[in-house]
Amino acid sequence: MLDRAKRPQFCIIAPTAYLGRYATQSTMHLVLAHLVDTNDRYASFYASRSEFKIMDNGAFELGEPYKPEELIRLGRQCAADAIVLPDYPGQSWLKTIEAGEKLIPAVKEAGFNTFFAPQSEIGDTEGWVQGYIHGSKSDDIDIIGMSILAIPNAMPWLPRTYARVVMTQLLQDRGIFNTNKYHHYLGLNAGPNLEIPPLLKMKALDSCDSSNPVWAGICGNMYSEMFDSFTTRKIDKHVDFHYPMTDSEYVHRAIQNNINMTLGLFT
Repeated sequence: MLDRAKRPQFCIIAPTAYLGRYATQSTMHLVLAHLVDTNDRYASFYASRSEFKIMDNGAFELGEPYKPEELIRLGRQCAADAIVLPDYPGQSWLKTIEAGEKLIPAVKEAGFNTFFAPQSEIGDTEGWVQGYIHGSKSDDIDIIGMSILAIPNAMPWLPRTYARVVMTQLLQDRGIFNTNKYHHYLGLNAGPNLEIPPLLKMKALDSCDSSNPVWAGICGNMYSEMFDSFTTRKIDKHVDFHYPMTDSEYVHRAIQNNINMTLGLFT
C-alpha cells in the first residue's frame, strides 16, 4: 500500500549494474516499463523489492505509452504497486484523460493503484490545469504525476528547470491543489537543490524520482554546495542503463555523495 506517512520520498534510478548498490537506498521506486520488457535482470531486481513501486508507461523513453494489456503484463512482471496510465505529451489534455479512463477498470481489477499524469498541447496552460482538476477530483485516481515534460510544455515561456514550481504555486493560489491526493514529481529538470526544496516547503511533493545523482556520478560529476542546485547543470548525456559497473573509487564516491546530498534534502 502507498504509505503517505513515509512521505516525502526520493526514488533513485540507476543503470542495471548499479541497482543493488544504490537503488536499494530508496524507500520507494520508479520502475521503467521498457527495461522491465527488455531486461530480465532489471525486472527481477524490482520484483524482489518489498518497497512501494510505481511502473512508468514508457511514453518518456519510447515516445508513446505501451498498450494497456502490455502495461498490466509488465506491471505483474516487476511486482509493481502502481501503474502510470497512458499519457500523450504535447497532445490534447482530453486524449490523456480518455485513455486513462479506458484503462482504469482493468488496472484496478488487476490490483494496481492508478497514476495519472496530466498532459496538454504546447502552451495550453489551462488545458493542463483542466487535466489536473480531473485527476484531483477522481476517486479512481490514486496518484497524480507532475511531469518534467508536461508542465514545461504547458508553460513554455518559463525555464524548464522551474516550471513545476510555478505551476504548483498557480494551483495553490487558485485553491485547486488537492492536498488529499498523493503527488509524485516525475524526474528532475535540474540539480536537486533547485526544484525539491521549494516544493517541499510548499508541502506539495510527496515523492520524486531521478537518475541524476547516480548518472552524474558515473559521468564524473560530484555534487557540491558551491552550486545553487548542487551541480553546474543537468547531465545532457542520456542514461545508459546497460552501463557496466566501474571499479573507479572516485565515481563511487561521487555517486554516494550525490545520493547523500539529495536524500539530505528530504530530512
